[in-house]
Amino acid sequence: MKRILAILAFGVILGVGLCMSENVSRHDAEKPTPKTPVLEPLAERLSRATIPVTVPTAAVGEALERRTPKRVSGLRKNVLGGRFIQSELSWDLVRSDLRVSGRSGALSVATELSGETRATGTLQLIRKFDVKARGDVLASVSLTANPTLETDWRISPNLSKTKIDIQRADIPIKRIGNLDVGKHIIPGVQITAEGLRTQLNRSVARSNFFRQAAEKGWKRLCGSTPLGEGSGLWLETKPVVARAAQVRIGRKEIRSTIGVEVKTRILTEKTQPRCPFPKALLIEKPKPGGFEIVIPTIIDYETLERTLAEETVGKSLGKNVSIVIKAIRIRPHGERLLLETTVAVETDYLYGTGTKGILYVLAEPKLNPKAQTITLENVKLETDSQNVLFSMAGKAAEPLLLEAVSRRIPFDLGPKLEELRNRSEDAISALSSENVSVTGKVRRVRITRLDVGPEHLRLVLTAEGRVRARVQAIP
Repeated sequence: MKRILAILAFGVILGVGLCMSENVSRHDAEKPTPKTPVLEPLAERLSRATIPVTVPTAAVGEALERRTPKRVSGLRKNVLGGRFIQSELSWDLVRSDLRVSGRSGALSVATELSGETRATGTLQLIRKFDVKARGDVLASVSLTANPTLETDWRISPNLSKTKIDIQRADIPIKRIGNLDVGKHIIPGVQITAEGLRTQLNRSVARSNFFRQAAEKGWKRLCGSTPLGEGSGLWLETKPVVARAAQVRIGRKEIRSTIGVEVKTRILTEKTQPRCPFPKALLIEKPKPGGFEIVIPTIIDYETLERTLAEETVGKSLGKNVSIVIKAIRIRPHGERLLLETTVAVETDYLYGTGTKGILYVLAEPKLNPKAQTITLENVKLETDSQNVLFSMAGKAAEPLLLEAVSRRIPFDLGPKLEELRNRSEDAISALSSENVSVTGKVRRVRITRLDVGPEHLRLVLTAEGRVRARVQAIP
């Protein structure tokens, strides 16, 4: 664009030097332009995201650990039988930390129980005598779960039968040897086993954690966001469909994928759309994680003006002449743009001429999808018929201008795309919460549409990338 304006100004100098003197009158009349219609609202666009979700088995273990009792005690009377006239059997057991892991596509939970058992009572042999003895207990408890997602947003646990294995539970008693009491303390071990089963059912399988997390994300996606300060435009986002893949259990992680479809549209006022949370979850086959999000945005004409002004305004161009571009203004002109350039020209070698005025350039902004730039095409130099100076200067400059335009010097959208990339990644990170970490990377942002409006250019961009969620803890 800088080169376009420089060549344009140089064309003005040639016209001035050949045709006019320094005292040419100045014409600053406002140039009439055809009215640019208000942009029609964009049709609703559909954005899609598929998010891999992982839950470490360690997080499941921590949730179970908090809720499952660590100790269990019990007492049974007159269960020893045999030569015992009366008896009392008691036990105190402590479980180890829970071991949670994935095995053969199922979630395995296991723990060991250790402690002591005590027997008291009266034993009848040749004569009666009192017994008071103790022994060690060693047992293990395990069960597996094959959880499946249901369409009502819950998880069916599909728990196996609890396996109880008592490796040691005997009490050495004088005169009769070791007394095996394993079958008598099974009720105590079962208390731990059933507690573990209940907590696995409540904490993971039957909890509302999955649904509650999904509802929070759903609400965050529902709403309106302003498109730039003072634009008067709002981006409405409305989630409409939720999908998920069945749970897959690895050795250290539980995996699934969550998919969402979101409708987006641009409106002239802030709205609060209705986004009812879907009662039914669509179950589908696992898909690679990724997203394709349609993002409408705008570039106002003031931004274009500032970009061009930084490169050209106040700088002297040309040889044997002094060309200073005083100001640049960009206005819509129907479906095209009108570049209103104020220039001042002085030259020493052609009659000492000098003048200043406004030069009008009409251009049609076009999107270059491959280069992701805005180019000016179908450019023509327009002059005011009442001003002889610019009429002649325009004719002289036109071939040079067309030559410059044929090179399609673009307006680089790189900074805008980078800004949107960063904003998108920040928005992804903002989805994280205390218990869920969300990370993502925008791989590509591309422009797919360009419209000329009365106050700004409207762009439609598509952002593509990957996003992942990891559950850090189960509350």
